Amino acid sequence: MINKEYRNLSRKGLKKRIAALAMAGVMMLTACGKSGGSGEGGASQGTAIGQGVTTTLPGTGENPGQGDEPGAGQGGNISTEVKKEGNGIGAPQGVTTNLSASITRGEVTNSTESEEEAFINATANLSFALMKYLTQNGDGSNVMISPESVITALAMTENGAKGETLNEMLEVLGGGMTLDQYQKAVAGFNGKLTSTEPACLSMANSIWMRNSEEMKISESFLQTNVDYHNSEFFLADFDNNTLNDVNSWVNEKTNGMIPKTLDQLSPDTMMLLINAAAFEAKWMDEYEETQVHEGRTFTNAKGEEETVTMLNSTEYGLIELNGGQGFVKKYEGGQYAYVAILPGEGVSADEYLAGLKGEDFIKAYQNRSFEKNIIVNMPEFKSDYDISLIDAFNSLGMTTALSDAAQFGGMLESGEDILKIGDIIHKTHIEVDRNGTKAAAVTVVEMEKCSAEMEPASPVFITLDRPFVYAIVETDTGLPVFLGTVNTVK
Repeated sequence: MINKEYRNLSRKGLKKRIAALAMAGVMMLTACGKSGGSGEGGASQGTAIGQGVTTTLPGTGENPGQGDEPGAGQGGNISTEVKKEGNGIGAPQGVTTNLSASITRGEVTNSTESEEEAFINATANLSFALMKYLTQNGDGSNVMISPESVITALAMTENGAKGETLNEMLEVLGGGMTLDQYQKAVAGFNGKLTSTEPACLSMANSIWMRNSEEMKISESFLQTNVDYHNSEFFLADFDNNTLNDVNSWVNEKTNGMIPKTLDQLSPDTMMLLINAAAFEAKWMDEYEETQVHEGRTFTNAKGEEETVTMLNSTEYGLIELNGGQGFVKKYEGGQYAYVAILPGEGVSADEYLAGLKGEDFIKAYQNRSFEKNIIVNMPEFKSDYDISLIDAFNSLGMTTALSDAAQFGGMLESGEDILKIGDIIHKTHIEVDRNGTKAAAVTVVEMEKCSAEMEPASPVFITLDRPFVYAIVETDTGLPVFLGTVNTVK
C-alpha cells in the first residue's frame, strides 16, 4: 500500500473501511458553538548528514528537493549549496540550506490485506481516543484535529525510536503493528489520499535539525523517512531566521490557511519533525440560491442562540450510531465526503464522543441505510484550533518518549539517547460553506535534549536472610549448571 504505485484496493469490505477512515481520519471536528481557536529500533545508525544549515524539499518528484526554485515560498533565502564532509554532507552556518536534493527516494513494498485492516482499526480508534480526551479536557469550544497529520509526524519520529520507547509508540499508534508494517501502512494510505482529483488533499513532511556538533543526523534515519514519507531535510541554526523559515514553510504547504505555527524556538529544541496538510474540495451537488437560508438559528453548547446561514439539501445514506443520526455528503470526485452526526436530544457533542470507538464509527458508516431520504440543514462555519497533544498521548500510554528515559538514539549518528519529545503541537483550520470545504492542519513534533542529570532510580534492596533459590549459570545462555535452594545455612 505504498506511494505513487499505490494499488487499487478492491478487496471486499476493505475499500469501504478505507473510505470511512479517510472521512474520519483526515479531519475530525466537534461544533460546540462559536468558532475557536518488529524490530529493536527504528532506523539503524549510519553516517551523518553533517552540520550546517536548514534543508527544505518541496515534496514533489522522486527526490524530495526537486520541483521548486530554491527558497521559493520559504520567506527567506534558502541555500542549496552542499559540501561533502567525509561520508556525510554539510552546509555553512548562518544560512538555511536545502540538503534534500542529495537524497534519492528508495522503493518500499506494499502492505498486506491484514496489515491494512490492522492499520484502519488502530487509526480509527486512536482518532476517537484523541477526540475523547481533548473534548473532555477542553473548555467547551470547538475541537478539530487531523488524525492523519498527527500519525504521519509521529510515524517519522518513531523511525528513530528503540526499546520501550518504540514499543509504546507502536502500541499507541498502530495497536501493536511492527515498525515496518506501520510505516508501510501510513505511507500507502497517504499515497492514496493525495492521489485524487478534483478534490485535493496535499501533504508535505519535513525534518529540521539544529546545526551543532552533537546533532549529526543518522543517514539511515533520514533515508527511511525519505523512502516512506518523502521528507524534506533542513539543517539550521534554530534562530529567528529558522523560526521564520519554518512558519513560511507551513504557510506555503497549507495554502495560507495556517500562517503561523511556532511563536519561538526553545534553546532546548534540537529537531522538528513536521507534517502539513491542506484540503480543498467543492460539493458534488452544488447548492442553488433557494437552498441557502440566512438568518437561521444555531443553539450553542451553552444554550445561547447564534445567527447562522443554513444550507438545505436532500442526502442519502443514514448513519445511526449510539442514539445519534448522521449523513454523508460527497465532494466532487466522490473519494471524500463530509460526515455529520447529531447526538440524541439532550446529549452534548462531547458527551456523545465519550461513548464512541473508532471501529464503531467505521462499522456504522459501512452499514448506513439508503431506505429513506435525509432532509439536511447544516450551518456554514469557520473554525481554528490549536493544542499541545503531550498530555493526550501521555494519557494514552506513550509515556517513555516524553520523558528523560526516552530512547531516540536511532535519529543520530552517535546512537546516543539524548533526545525526547518535548512537545507535539497541532493546529487546524476549516471553512465549510455553500461552495465546499477548505481545511488545513500542521503537526510539529519538537525533539528536546534530555535533562543532563537524570534522577537516579530508587535502589532495590535484596537481603538473603531467609530461604532463597540460587543457580550457577552459563552466561551466554543463562542455562543453570547448578540449581538449588537454601532453606538453612547450618
